[in-house]
Amino acid sequence: MFTFFQSTPVNLTAVHLIVSKYKMEFKKTIGIFVLVLFFTEFPASSAHRILVLSPITTYSHDNYFKTVVEALVDRGHFVTYWTGLPSKNQDIKNQSDNLRQFHSPPLHQINSDHHFDFNERDRALDLLFTFPRRMETYCKAIYNDPVFHQLMNSAGQYDLMIIEGAANECVLPLVHKLKMPFIYMMGTWPSPWQLDAIGSTLGFDHYPNLILNFGDEMNLWQRTINTLSGLVALYYWRWNVMTVVDRIASETLSIDNLTTIEEIEQRYLSLFIFNTHFSLNYQLPPSSSVIQAAGLNCAPSKPLTKDLESFVDGSGDDGCIILSFGSILKGIDLPDEVRRLFLSTFSRLKQLVIWKWEDESKLGKDDLIPPNVKFMSWLPQQDLLGHPKVRLFITHGGLNSIQEAVYHRVPLIILPVFVDQPINARIAQSKGIAISLEWQKLTEDVFYDAIQQILSDPSYKERIEKLSAVMQDQMESPMDRVIYWIEYVIRHEGASHLRTSSRKLSLYQRLLLDVILVILVAGMILFYVFYRLFRCISSKRPSQKRDSKKTN
Repeated sequence: MFTFFQSTPVNLTAVHLIVSKYKMEFKKTIGIFVLVLFFTEFPASSAHRILVLSPITTYSHDNYFKTVVEALVDRGHFVTYWTGLPSKNQDIKNQSDNLRQFHSPPLHQINSDHHFDFNERDRALDLLFTFPRRMETYCKAIYNDPVFHQLMNSAGQYDLMIIEGAANECVLPLVHKLKMPFIYMMGTWPSPWQLDAIGSTLGFDHYPNLILNFGDEMNLWQRTINTLSGLVALYYWRWNVMTVVDRIASETLSIDNLTTIEEIEQRYLSLFIFNTHFSLNYQLPPSSSVIQAAGLNCAPSKPLTKDLESFVDGSGDDGCIILSFGSILKGIDLPDEVRRLFLSTFSRLKQLVIWKWEDESKLGKDDLIPPNVKFMSWLPQQDLLGHPKVRLFITHGGLNSIQEAVYHRVPLIILPVFVDQPINARIAQSKGIAISLEWQKLTEDVFYDAIQQILSDPSYKERIEKLSAVMQDQMESPMDRVIYWIEYVIRHEGASHLRTSSRKLSLYQRLLLDVILVILVAGMILFYVFYRLFRCISSKRPSQKRDSKKTN
C-alpha cells in the first residue's frame, strides 16, 4: 500500500475530499449508533420494576406520591401504582406503557372520609387511641381487595416496594411474601414509632412530640413530658396497633411462617422519606436512612381559568385572600357560629375572598353572603398562590399548604386542628411568616385584626420571601434527591448498610438505660468499697493510739 502511493501519481486534493467525506459519514453513523444505544439500550438495562402502594391515603398525601410516580415513569422505570383514591382527577399525567394503575372502590369509600372534623382540636390524644379500631377497618378492607391478592401472586416481578408510611402497615405481609426491600414515604413529620422502626435516634431532647406542640428548645419539665409521652406513644403503637395488624393478617391471609409487622420492618425496611426540610421544620435526629424531601408538591403556577382570572384581577390593588382547610377537613363541616364569624369578618374587607366550600347548598338559610366572597368546591391552590394579586392564605396548617405558601411567598393565618398542624403553625409564627389563632379564643375582632396585621405589615412578606429563598437553595431538587435514593436502594439490593445496627437493640439499650444502670451500680459499688475502706482505716487509728499509751 505504501509503495503504491509512492509510485503512482494521484490527485491529493481529490483524495483529501474523499477521505473527509467518509470521515463525516463515519461520524454520523457513530453518532446515530450512540443515540440509538442511549435511548433504547440504556433505559432497558437500567429500568427497574417498582411497586408503589398507598391503599390508605388522603388527597394531599396522594399528591406527594403522584409526583414521585411520574418522575419514576419519566426515568423509564416500570411502575405499578395501587392507590385507594378514585381515578377521576387522580390519574398520572404522563400515561405510558411502563405505568400500571390500580384503583379500589371500597378503599375509595374509606379514603373519601376518614371521619376527622373540626372537633378534633379538643381531643388531640383521643386520635391516637382510635387507631386500633381504624387499623382493623383498614386491614380488613385491604385483605378483601382483589388487587392485594393479585399482588400477592406476583413474586419475582418487582425490584422494590414503596409504601405510604401513614397507617399502611397492613400491606407489610406482602413484603414478607415477596421478600423484597421496601421504602416508607410519607407526606408529613415522622412519629416516634417510625423513627424507631428505621433505627434512628428519637431525639426527645430537641424533637417534640407532635401532640404536645412544644418548641425545639425545651426546659427540663418539657423534656420530661416529651420523653414520657413519646415512649408511651411508641409502645402504644407497638403493643396496641401493630398487634391488631398481626392478628387480622394471621386470621385472614394464608401465608406460611408469617412474622410480625415489627420483624418485617426490621428485616426489609431500607429507607424513610419524609416531607420535611430544616428550613420549615425542627431538626430531625440525623440518620443515613432518613431522607428529607419537602416541596415535591411545589411547582410554578399555571394560568387560571378565564372566569377565575377575571375574578382575581377584579380585586385591583387590594388583592385577594384564599381560604382553604385542605382535603381531609371540609369547609361544610365548620360549626355554624364559625362560618357566620368568617362571613361577617369578610364583609368588612376590601379584598376579594376565594373560599374552598364543597357544597353551597349546605350554607345556612340566614347566611348573608358578602359580594366579595366566591365559593369554590375545588381550588387550584398553587395556581392561586402564585398569582401576584394574592395577599394572604388562611389555612388549617397542613404541611403541604405551608410549603406551597412559602414556595409562592404568600403569608398565612393558620387555624390548626389536629396532628402536626398545631406544631406547623407554631413554627410558621416563630419564623414571622404567619399568625396562628386558637379556635377557642376566636372572635370576629381577633380574626379581623389578624388579617389587617398581615396585610398592613410588610415584614411578613419580607420574611416569607427570605424563607422561600432558603427553602429553594438546595444542592439538588427534592425530586432528584428522592429518585437518586430510590435507585440507590435498588442498585445495592436493599442497601442494608444504610441501616444502623442499633435497630436490633431494644429501646432501653438504644437509650443507653442499661449503660446508665451499669455505671450507677458500679459507682455505688465503688462508693461502698471506698466507704468500707475508710471506716476500716478510721477504726484502726484509735486502737493504735491506745496501744502506744499503754507502752509508755
